[in-house]
Amino acid sequence: HGETEKAAKSADKLGKGIGKAKKGADDLAKGLAKAKKGSRDLKSGLGTLYQGSGTLKTGAGGVADGTQSLSDKVNDVAAKVRPFLKEHGKEIGDVSQLVADASQKASDSLDTLPETTATAATRARKASDGLAADYRTRCEGAVPPDPDCPALKKSVAAADTAADVAEDVNKLVQDHTTQLDALGGHLDDLHDQALWLARNAPHLGTDLDTAVRKVNALNSGAQKVAKGAGTLHTGLSTAKTGASDLDSGVGKARGGADTLGGGMFRLVDGSGKLSGGLHDGADKIPDYGKQDRDARTEVMADPVRLVNQALHKAPNYGTGFAPYFIPLSLWVGAMVAYMLIQPLNKRALAVGASSWRIAFAGWLPVAAIGVFQTLALMAVLHWAIGLQMARAAGTLGFLMLVTACFAAIVQWLNARFGPAGRILVLALLMLQLTSAGGTYPVQTSPRFFNAIHPFLPMTYVVDGLRRLITGGGLGPVWLACGVLLGFSVAALALTAWSARRRQVWSVDRLHPELSL
Repeated sequence: HGETEKAAKSADKLGKGIGKAKKGADDLAKGLAKAKKGSRDLKSGLGTLYQGSGTLKTGAGGVADGTQSLSDKVNDVAAKVRPFLKEHGKEIGDVSQLVADASQKASDSLDTLPETTATAATRARKASDGLAADYRTRCEGAVPPDPDCPALKKSVAAADTAADVAEDVNKLVQDHTTQLDALGGHLDDLHDQALWLARNAPHLGTDLDTAVRKVNALNSGAQKVAKGAGTLHTGLSTAKTGASDLDSGVGKARGGADTLGGGMFRLVDGSGKLSGGLHDGADKIPDYGKQDRDARTEVMADPVRLVNQALHKAPNYGTGFAPYFIPLSLWVGAMVAYMLIQPLNKRALAVGASSWRIAFAGWLPVAAIGVFQTLALMAVLHWAIGLQMARAAGTLGFLMLVTACFAAIVQWLNARFGPAGRILVLALLMLQLTSAGGTYPVQTSPRFFNAIHPFLPMTYVVDGLRRLITGGGLGPVWLACGVLLGFSVAALALTAWSARRRQVWSVDRLHPELSL
């Protein structure tokens, strides 16, 4: 009842929180609507920028091509002109000074040229008229005529021609005073430029190097601008794509916000129903006092009492582990014994004895040693350590069968595989220890060990010894005896077959590829 009341109050708080969340969802939808407009404007603006960057890229590329062409030409001309300027800079300066002086004089002469031509024309005409009057006086109507008249007549004609020419020149000069003024201006410019050249000719080579460097710097800058324009164009392309994705994403987010708003509306309605239902439920739940609750809790918590009883309890920890470590010691004993005793008698193999006889001859000594080992082991465990066995005689007989089986298995592995068999004996021991279930139930082990658990002899040895030492039914003991007898017979048969194979010589045995 109390918890339902708390749940009802929490539902009230939940309803208020959902109401605030709905308001937030509505605000989110409005904000996303504005964001959609902004993303659309951003997309449009980036599209315009992208087009402009394309124009800039084209223009910058054209400028870069032009500056590259200019740089190539300037460098080519400079390479040709530089040696001449550096070698003849002084001579160029001297010649330029002469040109400046001559242009100055010519300009000064142009200023007085109209007056001079007018005076010359007047004087030439006056001289022609005087010479013509003298000719008429001396040669026309005079008796006798002057002998110099023919020459004088020619002089009169020449003077008249000269006067005509002088007048024509004067007329030409007077008609072209504007052109003469322009010519004077050009001569002044020529004077200034020639004077500048005269002053700067000695270091024109150095100035040329500076100009070439500036042109190359201009070209380098133009190339960088072109590259930057290309990078900008590519970047704006990416930005344009991103803006499009952003616009699409904001549109989807806006749709999601609208959906969220609708869902929050339904949540508000649902939380109201939840809160009302919890309040109604709290009113219907009985509200017992503390004494009533304690009484009912005791009945609900402990309706049935559980009693544990051990049927065959081991008196101590060591007794519980004895079924695991006893077969371990017997296996190790057989393994060590076959390190000292040959599993197959070489003399018997050489004389061609029966394979079964050879197998039994190699097995019986180790089995006999195992019997003595078993007796010594159990004597120490019982009288020195205090191991108590529910069936002592059965335990001894069972362990003798165990040591005979282990001896047969170890003998076959050594006889069949030689020195490598010792490694297989140790590996088989590891597999049996991890899958026999002697420490913890085998079901707690990995799946692999659960799979091989029923197929190894130590599994049955551990189960049988538990019944013989701590008590219990003998079914597992008889099953273990049958399994151990089967393993023993199979191992002896395999050993006999191995002995038979060892009596047959082959090329591989006469010349083995690898000897250990």
